[in-house]
Amino acid sequence: MSKSAFSPIRPALRRIGSSFASLGGLDDDHGLPSMRTLLISLMSFILSLLLGTVAAVQKELPEVLVIVSSILVVLVVLLCFFDWLKRRRVGAGHLGPLPAYARNLGNTVLTSIITLITIPLLYQYVWYPGLNTDVITTTKDTVDQVYFPSITLFQREDWTSQGSLTVSPARPKCYIGWADEDAPNCASSRSQNLPCRCEDRWEESIGTFTWHGATYRTLTLVSSEALLCTVPTTLMLAQAFLWYDSSKAINDSSRLLSPSLSVAVYDPTLTLEEALENDYTRPILVNANGMIAVNLGLNYRQVRGKPPAYDYDLSLSTVPSLDMRCDNGSDTRASTGPCFISLWLQFPTFERQVSTQSYAMSWSDVVASAGSWLSLFQIISWIISGLALQA
Repeated sequence: MSKSAFSPIRPALRRIGSSFASLGGLDDDHGLPSMRTLLISLMSFILSLLLGTVAAVQKELPEVLVIVSSILVVLVVLLCFFDWLKRRRVGAGHLGPLPAYARNLGNTVLTSIITLITIPLLYQYVWYPGLNTDVITTTKDTVDQVYFPSITLFQREDWTSQGSLTVSPARPKCYIGWADEDAPNCASSRSQNLPCRCEDRWEESIGTFTWHGATYRTLTLVSSEALLCTVPTTLMLAQAFLWYDSSKAINDSSRLLSPSLSVAVYDPTLTLEEALENDYTRPILVNANGMIAVNLGLNYRQVRGKPPAYDYDLSLSTVPSLDMRCDNGSDTRASTGPCFISLWLQFPTFERQVSTQSYAMSWSDVVASAGSWLSLFQIISWIISGLALQA
């Protein structure tokens, strides 16, 4: 790089150097404020800003910032007081004129003092609460298409009044559009080519799942890209089979109820564990011997620090079966086959609510706010120090 490239920089460096050289020429015994007070106030100012920035980035409690800033402001004020006392003591026996009060240096010290006092208060009462206050922003839009959800059926192992899930001899079923045994598989047909079958999305066997200390037998339909809904009110029919033992139910509960299961409906991009842990789904107890219509409201929600996902608003209605052909514990009527639970799912509309969870302020918001307050401090110091009136 040629020397001419540095020509615009050198005058600026010389001006900065001359500014610091003028500070060194001040009489520390007589100046008001003194060189010592000025340098300590500048270092305190910089240290306070660094501590505030680190606290904002880490969202730390304000105690350290308040304590350090309090110590620094007391130190700077004491130094200013000692400067004033020293100037009066020296002036009593001094024959010549004393150096005049330096308004520009007083402006610097005053800005540091105001900053050291105000920044911790702003952080404690404005910025720290904003950095830790949850805010949910809600908007609405309309999507062109949406994927059908994943479904999990739960059977609690220590609750004999519930139905007992089975995948044999009858396999679970799944259809998009309508129930048609001769329809093509959804994975091999276009989304507009309805009806189609999706029974291959059911798990092959009954699984085991533990949640909040309880153990469940589970059967899950895992949705895929093939299960795409492009028209509102398009039906998804999911059917699973179960057995029931009325004798055990009466012995354990002293009453005979219809077989029940719990149902969880959740975003296909999530696993069951992720949906439950992040509160994107909640198991709902339903009558397992009948048909259940499920309307899915689109609520696209984001848990802070996690990718957004659907938290469906569910509206359920049940058409119970009038017979119980799957009762293995009945003395009067032998079971003739498993009962079934049929879920009829649809999206009534593609209008969705988008909810985003965040904090009221981010650390960059705090830095921007601090910058605006510093500008105000400088204006106040400019006026009080008398620099604004200097000719």
